[in-house]
Amino acid sequence: MRRNRTRKRRAKSNKLLLLILLFWGVSALTSITMLNWGQGIDGRNLGEEVGKQYLSYVFPVISRNAGADIREPKDSELAPNPQSEHEQNMHEEIIDQEPAEQEEESIVYSVNDGTAKVLIYHTHATESYQPVSEGNFHSVEEKGTVREVGKVLKEALEAKGIGVIHDKTLHDVPSYSKSYSRSMETIKRILDQNPSIKIVIDLHRDAAGYTGNKGHKFTVDGKTCAQFCLVVGMGNDNVDKLMDFASKVNQKANSLYPGFSRGIIKKEYKYNQHIRDTYLLLEMGNNQNRIEEAKESAKYLANVLAEILKDIE
Repeated sequence: MRRNRTRKRRAKSNKLLLLILLFWGVSALTSITMLNWGQGIDGRNLGEEVGKQYLSYVFPVISRNAGADIREPKDSELAPNPQSEHEQNMHEEIIDQEPAEQEEESIVYSVNDGTAKVLIYHTHATESYQPVSEGNFHSVEEKGTVREVGKVLKEALEAKGIGVIHDKTLHDVPSYSKSYSRSMETIKRILDQNPSIKIVIDLHRDAAGYTGNKGHKFTVDGKTCAQFCLVVGMGNDNVDKLMDFASKVNQKANSLYPGFSRGIIKKEYKYNQHIRDTYLLLEMGNNQNRIEEAKESAKYLANVLAEILKDIE
């Protein structure tokens, strides 16, 4: 009986301590926001500002390629869907919040006739570009994010008569650390329903971090565009086929538009790439690129993919 009472008292003490820490954390965050507000936020909604402060803590700006400190993943993170570099740099504890309601028609745009050849989706759908810098370059709004780039890519491919499914699900909301497990559920469902799909694209943008990195740019037809790179997870059983496909896309892009692709980055993780040999984890520019540069690049990427599809079919 005494042991049970002691355990109950400890449980109550732990809960009380957690509530106290949560109270002071929220109070401090609100105080900082109100102070900033008083210094000239031009009447913006206080709740919106608190939300932005939250995003800033939850989504750090980390580069895959910059010399940032990357913690070693835990054993539990290595299978079946290891975390990306973005996720590895998250705080150990992530506070979940309820995502905004996503209307069904805003999630998947499909040709609906069984002829889709390309699937575009976003494991980290909130990743944004300049000038959408709030929340450490993450936004639940579509404008200025990788979802907007995906929309341009979809439209450019469809203009060539290529059927596309574009999924805009916010897989990184509410919990960023579970992004890959949630996106796996999405792509499994879509591929099961659309066996005609030939190419799967997980469209991201890289992160320049705080190391002074600049946006990745090149010029084509007198236009400034974002460069892209491809990431291949070396932990996949089909890694040879993934590398072969990435090499074909890399070579085709640079043969059509010299300097378009920055190459292939090899990482010791899976990134859900085991699901299809013709899978691309594509980083379009980084957070120091402007959204216009990334959208312009999407049009040229459509030309590259159209050529690649000819070889697949």
